[in-house]
Amino acid sequence: MARQRIAYIDFMKCLCIMLIVMYHIDHEFFNYVLPNLNNALQAFRLPMYYFISGIFFKLYGGFADFTRRKVNNILVPFVFFIVFAFVMLCIEHCLRLAIGVQGLDISPVQLVEPFYLRYWTNAGPIWFLLSLFWVNIIFYALQRLIKPLYGLLAATFVLSIIGYWLDVNKVSLPYMLDSSLVALPYFVLGWGVKRLGGVEPSRWDKWGVLLLVAVAFPIYFISEYMNLHYQILPSYWKLYLLPFVAIIVLFWACKPLPYIPVFCHYGRYSLIILGTHSSIFLPIRFVFIHYGMQAGIPLTLIVFTLTMIVEWPLIWLLKTYAPRFTAQEPFFKEGWKLR
Repeated sequence: MARQRIAYIDFMKCLCIMLIVMYHIDHEFFNYVLPNLNNALQAFRLPMYYFISGIFFKLYGGFADFTRRKVNNILVPFVFFIVFAFVMLCIEHCLRLAIGVQGLDISPVQLVEPFYLRYWTNAGPIWFLLSLFWVNIIFYALQRLIKPLYGLLAATFVLSIIGYWLDVNKVSLPYMLDSSLVALPYFVLGWGVKRLGGVEPSRWDKWGVLLLVAVAFPIYFISEYMNLHYQILPSYWKLYLLPFVAIIVLFWACKPLPYIPVFCHYGRYSLIILGTHSSIFLPIRFVFIHYGMQAGIPLTLIVFTLTMIVEWPLIWLLKTYAPRFTAQEPFFKEGWKLR
């Protein structure tokens, strides 16, 4: 039976993916509006995804079944989007040559870079999928090994300290394991909110917007730059306290929202947008810059709008004709075993 959609969570996923797309189009876009806005948005932009994943964490039928589901929902799309990005790069290369512009590097090596490099050429944003996979596996192991709640929380704290030390000292573990340790508390926060019944409607939900307004200003002024992928972190308390506050308050403020068709649709298929948006906006941005448009708010808004317009039919194509590669249907069917 398909899981019933939760409208406000799809909206939150849409909000996060749109902010991520705009940031990737122009890293300075939000700072054009307010000097520290990008740092403030980073307090929840990516941590919110870990949080939402934590909400839906389940042990399922054992390690084999759990791993099968995570492979289907995370690793299979990871591989698919690597191939998708390379195919799109080849198409862009041919189009550039056709209009008399210098082509791109289309070395087949780019297909295997994500399996041995931390930073690769194409589809860079999907590093998050590797991290999310490990966060799920780590928390599954903690759930199985540690039964008392206080022990589980203590282990999460210790692992986050280890991850923080690794990232601050630029010690990279394979496949984003260090960043996964840092991100683990965001995931556990989502699991904890679900455990406490916070996902269900409450009479207190109407106060969420007021609280969001109240915390927006201190978060804006206190936030510092953070990047889990590039191992750039603020002080430990800012790494967690600010995102925890921002996530909970935004979550609270969004709960009363009804189903909003376009936004919830984008949120539902945010995985596809995550894996494809760089392949769409890069050639669009190139065309505008090639014909003389300068970086700034107008360029970013135009490229963002066109990217999201293209995403609409692309989502339909991929969910219709590649459902097993985009987590819409299981790639490995039930009964798959780990030997």
